[in-house]
This record gives sequence, C-alpha cells and structure tokens, in this order.
Amino acid sequence: MAVESRDSISLKPAELDELGQFVQTVGLPVADAHFDTAVEQFPLVTICTEDDELHGFLFGSLERVGGTPCILWGLGAVRKSRNARSTLEGLVGELYRRAAISFPDEDVLVAGRIAHPAAYSQFTVLIDVCPRPKYDPNGEERAWGRRLARRFGCDARYDDRAFKVKKGKGTEAVLDARHVKLGGKAATDLVGVVDPAKGEAMIAYGWAMAEHLADGLQPPK
Repeated sequence: MAVESRDSISLKPAELDELGQFVQTVGLPVADAHFDTAVEQFPLVTICTEDDELHGFLFGSLERVGGTPCILWGLGAVRKSRNARSTLEGLVGELYRRAAISFPDEDVLVAGRIAHPAAYSQFTVLIDVCPRPKYDPNGEERAWGRRLARRFGCDARYDDRAFKVKKGKGTEAVLDARHVKLGGKAATDLVGVVDPAKGEAMIAYGWAMAEHLADGLQPPK
C-alpha cells in the first residue's frame, strides 16, 4: 500500500473525475463543485493506492487558525476492503508527517468534519478531544468549535454544544469512513446518526503534542 501527498491544485481533470466516481462508489453523493471547493480550500491531497488501485483520499490543510497551527481534514473517503483501516490511518498519518515538518516543536490542533465512529476513532491518539463521552466542554472549547465551523463554511448550521452541523441543502464534505470497522460503542453513541448526504456532520478536534507528532502519532493497536 502506497500513501503520498501532493498539492491539490496539481490534480488533473481526469484525476478529479476519478475521485468523483470513487466517492459515489463509497456512498457519499458529492457534486463536482465540492471538488472545486476542496482544491481551493485545502492545499494538500493525500492519496492511498494499492497495485495502482485507489483505496482512499483526503484533502487537507496545514495552516494557522488565529495563530494556532492546525491540521484540517477536508473531503475524504475510504473504500470497503480488507485494508480499509490501514488506508484511513495512512491518510491521516501522512498529514501528521507533513505537519511535523511544517510546525516543528509546536503543539498542533487536529480537526475535521466526520460522520462515522471510525473517523472519530482517529482522535484517540490526541489529547483534550472535543466532543468526548461524559464531558461537558467549557466556553473556550466551544469557541474552538465555532472557529472551525467558520473555517469549514458551515457555521450557520452549527450547534456549538452538540458539536454538530445541522441539515443543509447539499452534502457535507466529511471524511467518510463508513467502511472502516473502528470506533466501539462509546464512539458510536457519541457520533450518533449523522447523514452527510443531508448536510449533517460532527466537528471534532483534539491536540497533538509536539513530541508525539514527531513520533508519527501511531494509533493504538
């Protein structure tokens, strides 16, 4: 399995068409305009292949939000396969690798729009994750949720206490991990029933400490 990252603006029309067909196969009905937006708003794209076959992709951004270094997940998807878990972890891990180079010796906030327990499970390697089970977030933590909702362009539909994006007119550009068997009961209960095809999503985030980011933030086995 090979994982690479590149500038999203370098994607050729044929490659964008392939990604469009891929998300439809996964089950996320995304219009072509979503990919135009992804390229504009997320400078990186991480792609996972095996034997030249696409297994997953994730648009991402390494940027500062209010001065804080961040890894932001954009539109992404993982196909159903025996390597679905490795694909998801590889996509996220490649952004960690890039961030360790871009933000040396800095703690980094990691955030994304999700709709499935497996995607939420990727936050378990982080600290101070929001939302999390049996925890009432404080004002600053809710404020971070609002900042991220503005960055993702869904703040008008965002509930800062539930950390969820309400229904909209189109599909929400989540990291789609429906075909990955990860998460457990706690994550399943927390995420609940979220339908990105109706514009719904959860915004989750956590902090990667500098020393752990340098080690690649390997997920627990």
